[in-house]
Amino acid sequence: MKDVKDIEFAMEMEEVIDRSSLQPERLNAKLDLKMKDCSKDDKFAEFIFEVKEWCRNPYGGVHGGIISAVFDTTMGMGAVGMTKQFVTTTDISVSFLRAMNADKYIFRADYTQVGKRLVRCMGKAIDAETGEVAATAMASFMTLDSKPKGIQV
Repeated sequence: MKDVKDIEFAMEMEEVIDRSSLQPERLNAKLDLKMKDCSKDDKFAEFIFEVKEWCRNPYGGVHGGIISAVFDTTMGMGAVGMTKQFVTTTDISVSFLRAMNADKYIFRADYTQVGKRLVRCMGKAIDAETGEVAATAMASFMTLDSKPKGIQV
């Protein structure tokens, strides 16, 4: 995270990521995402996803469900950081452009609308070695008035 554009926002985002580690048996913690870069003013967040063996399909690529989960998690964590509220996914669409056989990806979320009740964003999964975009996503998140029952932090 050395050349982060927005240090204060990056610290807030690290706090959001750290909350996941409090529940190590849950998917968010198992994905073991790392903050790469972010900016509240420029409305984006980038995360590093290092592929674990359990994330691979029988052909050696990253399982499509895992890719979808990483998009949902990274875009959702960014939405929490942008709004400082808990959020829930209202819709998500993922497009797979090529097989994801690499060991490390950068997931970038660009926030196109950050409102009081709804956050919309677009995401890219980028091969960290080649720079090729391997998948894209669009999602919307609704802010919540209170902490959901399942979140024990």
